[in-house]
This record gives sequence, structure tokens and C-alpha cells, in this order.
Amino acid sequence: MTQSKKAHLMLLLTAFLWGMTFVAQSAGLEHVGPFTFNALRYGIGVLVLIPLIIARKPSLDRKFLKAAVIIGLLLFVSSSLQQIALQTASAGKAGFITSLYIVFVPIISQAFGKKVNPRFWLAVAIAVAGLFLMTFGDSGKFGTSDILLLLGAVGYSFHILAIAKYAGDVDPIALSASQFLIASVLSFIPALLFENMDPVLIRSALSPILYAGVFSCGVAYTLQIVAQKHSQPTVASMIMSLEAVFAAIGGALILGQMLSVREIQGSVLTLASVFYVQYLENKETSELPEEVEAESDSASDEAEAVRDSD
Repeated sequence: MTQSKKAHLMLLLTAFLWGMTFVAQSAGLEHVGPFTFNALRYGIGVLVLIPLIIARKPSLDRKFLKAAVIIGLLLFVSSSLQQIALQTASAGKAGFITSLYIVFVPIISQAFGKKVNPRFWLAVAIAVAGLFLMTFGDSGKFGTSDILLLLGAVGYSFHILAIAKYAGDVDPIALSASQFLIASVLSFIPALLFENMDPVLIRSALSPILYAGVFSCGVAYTLQIVAQKHSQPTVASMIMSLEAVFAAIGGALILGQMLSVREIQGSVLTLASVFYVQYLENKETSELPEEVEAESDSASDEAEAVRDSD
């Protein structure tokens, strides 16, 4: 199995774990505030990874610290917006709106000078139509939670691009733990100032907090960073956006949060835009000259050999 296929399977597992995390986040918010939930789950994520970091003994130089701060800040902002929105939004709806980062990643990439296939804008139009049905379709308005989720999706787009930029140059496990540490500390500040961190309430939310901390943070985010070393950002975001499907299934089966007819229609359009982006990405890759692909494979093999010798 090639490195890219292994990476894609890891990203699919990441999507499943994240999708189920939407369910845990919704359940946890019945007992604790959004910042309290994030502070604790990210703190648990750090604890899960500490044994691995001790074993790896990574180099924490200036480049690493810069990457950790940037990625940690993006994670804090994005997840805070999402968690606040989940106080009123269903897990399924939150999952599908958040999945729009698949659309935002190429837009942002183009803004920074990367050439994007013009046909990609059809995917944007489909995504906008899906978003309209999921938000305006039933209520006739764009609610506060919808805005927060959309802003969170933009934030996660920058998070994906930042990981793509820095993950290949630093230790991925240490980077993952560092982003959790930064997000946890930053979440504790508003939690202490504005929320009730009563141990009794925290104990009631312990199961969803542990799931989010161990599986979403300790496992899924780390899989993301490791897998993105061998996957293009747009392809990675497409696979990870399948978390929306798992979130909708989990929300319906576990929490009884059923999507309305309009929301289901919007979800289908959102998925259509996601898979259309993947189609364009695959087509562009298949049209590469054979010598370019050979050079790319050779370069990947050399990079892998260097990493294995470290």
C-alpha cells in the first residue's frame, strides 16, 4: 500500500472519530460551558500524548514553537466558535456546515497565489445552495449559530493549510500536543471568568469529555497531522469533511437529533460539492505528465528515507 493510500485511510478514521465527537460535544454541553469543555478535552489530549513525546524526544526549536503557536491559536478560535454554536445547533447540522472547509481551502489557497481550477467555482455554487437550505430553508434566516459555524469552518481551513505548511518540518506528535496545550490554556481563561466549573457538573460530563479528549484530540488530530505529510491539503480536507456524515448519523442514532427535510437536502448538496472538488483534484493529478509523477514519487521516497533514518 502506498504512503498516500495509508494517509487516506488514516484521514477516514479521523473523520469518523471527529463525527462522533460532535455527538460528544452536544452531550457535554448539557452539563458544562463550551470553554470548560474545550479546556478539559484539550488538556486530556496533551496527557494522552505525553508518553509518546517522552519516547520520541523531539527537537523543540524556534521553527517548532512558531508552528505550534500558529496552529494552536487557529485551533482555539475555530473550536471555540464551533462549541458555542453547538449550544443551539444539532450535531448533524454543525457537522455539515463545518465540512465547508473543503470549499474554503482552495479559495484561501488561491488568495495566497495557488492556481485553482476555474471549474471549482461550480462546487462553491453548489455548497452555497446547500448552506442556504440548511440555514434559511426552515427558519427563513441565518441564525447566530449558523454564522459561528461558518466562521469556524473558515478557521479550520486555515488550520488545515497551516498544518500542511509546517507538519513536514517538525515532529508531528509534539506539534499535536503543543496545539492542544495552547488551546487548553486559552480556553481555561474564559472558562474561569465566565463559566461554572463546578466539579459536580464536570463529573456529569466526564464521559463525553474523555471521548473528545482521548479519541478526537489524542488520536484523531494526531492522525491528521501524520497523514497530511502524505496527502495534498485539498484531498485531505475532502476526506476529513466526511465527519459531517458520521456526525449526522451519530446525532440521529444517539441523541435523536433528526435533520429536517430541507436540512437533508442541503446536506446532500454540501456532500455533492465536496465530492466534486475531489473529482477535480483527482483529474488534475491524473493529467500530470508521467515524468512529473515519477519525480514526485522519487522525491517522496527520498523524504521518507530521510525521516526513517532520523
